[in-house]
Amino acid sequence: MSLVLVVDIQERLTPAMSDAEELVVNSLKFLQIAKELGIKIIATEQYPKGLGNTIDSLDCFIDEKFQKMEFSAYNAIKDQLTMVNNIYIIGIEAHICVYQTALDLIKNGHNVTLIDECISSRDPKNKSLAYANLKNISVKPLEMVAFELLKSAEHSSFKAISKLIK
Repeated sequence: MSLVLVVDIQERLTPAMSDAEELVVNSLKFLQIAKELGIKIIATEQYPKGLGNTIDSLDCFIDEKFQKMEFSAYNAIKDQLTMVNNIYIIGIEAHICVYQTALDLIKNGHNVTLIDECISSRDPKNKSLAYANLKNISVKPLEMVAFELLKSAEHSSFKAISKLIK
């Protein structure tokens, strides 16, 4: 079973990210693809009292949200991971919460894929450094993941997803 994890794309944090607008547009696109394919979507919010909630444009796609204070989302979501093999992560910041979450998920036996266009940090160098330090974790573009999930042009969602990717 697969799951999409949205890490801390929150009201007060998102505007500070490098290419914030592109991050939101691509994240919205990926969440639409996940919904079309019936993949469960959960989100974490780092200290929402101070950083706000998940941004509105993404919030309507979230099936369940979890608050956290730890940088890794693992402890906040681990009860949701029974029977989950593949976890697709989108979120911020690449070198802190996304990085620590990905490490913990791998350590606990999950296959992790980061959706490149849907991951950001305030400083793009930190995103590159996070990727360089992550072992056994796939970093793929949104389009590649979408077509891997579809597997065939005969999939009932092929046309709908193809339109989203344009």
